[in-house]
Amino acid sequence: MLRVAVVEEDYVYVEYLKSLLFQWADKKTEINVSTFVNGTDLVENLTHASAYDVIFMDLSPNQPDGILAAKSLRDMGYKNLLVLTAAFGDRACEGYQVNAYRYYVKPVMQENIKECMDYAFIQKTGSYFQYTYHGVTERIAFRKIVCFESRQHYIDIHTLSGIVHIKRTLKEIQKQCPAYFLRCQRSYIVNINCILSRKGSQLKLINGKVVTVSPRYLETVVSAMGS
Repeated sequence: MLRVAVVEEDYVYVEYLKSLLFQWADKKTEINVSTFVNGTDLVENLTHASAYDVIFMDLSPNQPDGILAAKSLRDMGYKNLLVLTAAFGDRACEGYQVNAYRYYVKPVMQENIKECMDYAFIQKTGSYFQYTYHGVTERIAFRKIVCFESRQHYIDIHTLSGIVHIKRTLKEIQKQCPAYFLRCQRSYIVNINCILSRKGSQLKLINGKVVTVSPRYLETVVSAMGS
């Protein structure tokens, strides 16, 4: 489970942010979201330094300063993700003072939530893909996974040492993967760090497998490879 604190005075915006968080978490992991009207409220009610995996701190000018609250959190020993949000970008440099992971100008978008929550999820679980099959829970380091291949209702996980078969869908798996795993067609998700070469729409992977990128995903793959 990931524990998230949202510091925000605007109730409508709180509900909007919570909806994005729960959309991200759907079928991926359990999530608990606590809300606070300002940073002082959060600091005064913090039970222990690692009570939250992610804190979204609003820098509203109408409330006790969020940067001061963030400094207090760091002084108390909070070492997890701190995400600053604000109506304008004029205070972004202050994020360095509190080691903020990101500074987002409102409204925070779904892609912003995915970026920071994916990172928080990896930090929490370790860089592993975890699955349960036939009552046994296993973990595979993401860096050892070359690609995921869909075969009807089953998935072949191509690793550096062999193939693992599980019963899942690519849609479910993609929600668990870090950003360097890209969908390249309806049947494949590929680790871009395991692409040996690209020729047109053909990807050659380090295990010798050749995967064709569909037109829908080609631009994203080319951009991710930097060419």
